[in-house]
Amino acid sequence: MPDPGPAQILKRYWPVIIIPLVAALCLLIAIRLDNAMQAGKNDRDFLPFWLAGNMIGRGQNPYDANQWQIGYTQYETSLELNPAFLYPLPLALLFAPLGLLPFRSAFIVWVTLCQLMIIAALVSLLTLDKNPRAKLFFIPILAGMVFFRPTILTLTQGQVSGLFLIILVGLAFLWQKGYWFQGGLLLGLMALKPNLGIPLIGLLAIWLLIQKQWRALLGTLVSGIILLVAGLIYNPAWVSQYWLVGSSKLAVTFGGSPTVWGLGALISHNNSTWTLLFGCLAALGILFGFFRTVLRRQVVLKPLSVLALAVCVTLLITPYTWTYDQLLLLLPVTVVILAMDRMGVRFPLTATLFLGLDLLIIILLIFNAALQVEILNVMVPAAVFGMCLWRNVCQ
Repeated sequence: MPDPGPAQILKRYWPVIIIPLVAALCLLIAIRLDNAMQAGKNDRDFLPFWLAGNMIGRGQNPYDANQWQIGYTQYETSLELNPAFLYPLPLALLFAPLGLLPFRSAFIVWVTLCQLMIIAALVSLLTLDKNPRAKLFFIPILAGMVFFRPTILTLTQGQVSGLFLIILVGLAFLWQKGYWFQGGLLLGLMALKPNLGIPLIGLLAIWLLIQKQWRALLGTLVSGIILLVAGLIYNPAWVSQYWLVGSSKLAVTFGGSPTVWGLGALISHNNSTWTLLFGCLAALGILFGFFRTVLRRQVVLKPLSVLALAVCVTLLITPYTWTYDQLLLLLPVTVVILAMDRMGVRFPLTATLFLGLDLLIIILLIFNAALQVEILNVMVPAAVFGMCLWRNVCQ
């Protein structure tokens, strides 16, 4: 048997070569971002996540207002001080290893991991598509992601959107392969960010009930119980403490997010009655479009398509979300691009679709700046949702 040539060796062992190079590049980018952010000292959204993990490592309670304030004020930051950690306790436990590192080192590690998670999510989505042309869209979609404002905010601020993106893509990958219980375990992890996770879990749970996928529902339940118990072991009162902090934050920020509720507040000049009326009607209309599509086409819809629709709906109707959360749109945008390619749409149009979305965000940014809001960014998930509902796209 002849010895394999360089081409065969490269084809066989390319992950061993490429992955370390990509990881090194991501590390260099993270270091560069950290250096660029030093002018703002510790003005990064990553600080509360790191601090919560740090407090866990020291046996403290991130929901204790006094302990939280003492820990927060040790660092030079102009960020608005929240009364306590705004996320479920299991997420703080997840950040405990990073909390053992100095802040800047932890930020570099986290941003490096976020970049790798985004790239891994894109590769996984393209791998799921059986069309051999799917790999042609790696560079165009990656370019769109680089200039995507939610990506920029996630990386510069050290947000956790990349973590939930890879969870969703892993969930889609497992369900597409028929591993319903394992995918359900990942779905339960979305509860680590309840403002997104609870609506998404609710939407998908209804679809799973329709499909009679009991194993997926069981996996979601098991995962949720594990998260609950993990938090209770550390702090038996964490649920009530978190609920108090979270509900207080929602009351303060309601109507300011880029969702239908924020759009209602903007249109009605923050009139609470009209905000609620507009938000409810808009949310009901969006939910009607989602369930109508799911019910009418449940035979042909694949889990990835349902998940793409559910992500858009969640970003539109959840009461509290921000622009960096729209990083999750990588999933539905990729689904739309690959579906358009299967429909025979010309490559230049499909390849530049994500960049067109970036252009829309720039236009919205101009109007947002004039109005001093972020609310108009709701048009981004709305546009993607419209494309997902477009005939034949979700096949």
